[in-house]
Amino acid sequence: MIRAADVRDLDALHDLEELCFAERRFRRDHILWILKNPRASTFVYENGGVVAALMLLDERDLTRVLSIGVNPRHRRLGIGRALMEVAEDEARRKRTGEVRLEVNTKNGDAISFYEALGYERLGRLPRYYSWGDDAYAMAKPVAPVARNP
Repeated sequence: MIRAADVRDLDALHDLEELCFAERRFRRDHILWILKNPRASTFVYENGGVVAALMLLDERDLTRVLSIGVNPRHRRLGIGRALMEVAEDEARRKRTGEVRLEVNTKNGDAISFYEALGYERLGRLPRYYSWGDDAYAMAKPVAPVARNP
């Protein structure tokens, strides 16, 4: 089940961050900032507990994926795909027109995952990450939900 997260999920989100990302994970205070930010939204996938999370930030003309993580024991079950559908639905609902994300150029699995979902590389961002690695900017346009007349 996918649901919106709130500050009561902070511990579970922090634990998931540590489980999913061996290095360079979001600190607890940063996760709390995202949860409290009125321009951000966080969603969790539950299956007997939080097993995946998606963090988004709404910008002027796009919805940015800040983080997506799936517990390694629950990967390759369609959870990441379901969460990315939530990101696209949020972009449609908020009429931002595009979902954008950055991914480490060394993360071939993630790049293939996003490309399979229809995301295109916009370009390389040299030394994007604080530790010096490059990233690809990737995006997918989404049509807004039609409004009733």
